[in-house]
Amino acid sequence: MPSPDGEEQRAEGGPDLISFGQMPDRLEAAGLKKLSYQRCRQLAEEDPDWPIPMDQAIKVGRMRLFDWYALEPYFRNRKSRQGQRAVREQPPQEGPSSDTNQHDESEQGDE
Repeated sequence: MPSPDGEEQRAEGGPDLISFGQMPDRLEAAGLKKLSYQRCRQLAEEDPDWPIPMDQAIKVGRMRLFDWYALEPYFRNRKSRQGQRAVREQPPQEGPSSDTNQHDESEQGDE
């Protein structure tokens, strides 16, 4: 049954399905840090702690729907890593760098 403000009331035991586009407003309404819908999607794709895998989300057309009651604890307990870079492995370098080889060749040509 719709509430006076136009939102659906939670049916007892039923999911409260929302899309990425609705997540920023829902976060703000819950008193949590507001994230952009793009950031929410990025977390869904990259964060291993995301509670509902993308392939298990309900798909309606091109939209994916997630149960807010499963997402809210995730956002409430999530630690912000603002300004921290992801750890990236450096590929091993083999032999001398190509810059030194080019430099040596140019010196030899000047003789």
